[in-house]
Amino acid sequence: MDKTITVDQLATTDLGSINEIWLGGTHTQLCLWRAEQVFTHEMLSEGTHDQNVRRLCLQLVDPDDRDAVARVEAVARERLEEMGKQGEFYPAEAADTRQ
Repeated sequence: MDKTITVDQLATTDLGSINEIWLGGTHTQLCLWRAEQVFTHEMLSEGTHDQNVRRLCLQLVDPDDRDAVARVEAVARERLEEMGKQGEFYPAEAADTRQ
């Protein structure tokens, strides 16, 4: 189940069950972070590996605003580190990533 919050709520939101953090705006969405996951052979063969993904969607007016994204990323990195969550920022789904 996806959860949508404002950027201001990120610093106090429990990220324990979150697998992905997305930045959403009026026209675009950007995957900011994705947790490291271990998939079993059964999950992959049954096609159930993405059924339990819990996404956190942050409402950001303009995901193309690099300064705003950098501020959100800093808060997210701090929260994820505090919680001991491992993952990848700007996971490559296409050749055009922000890394």
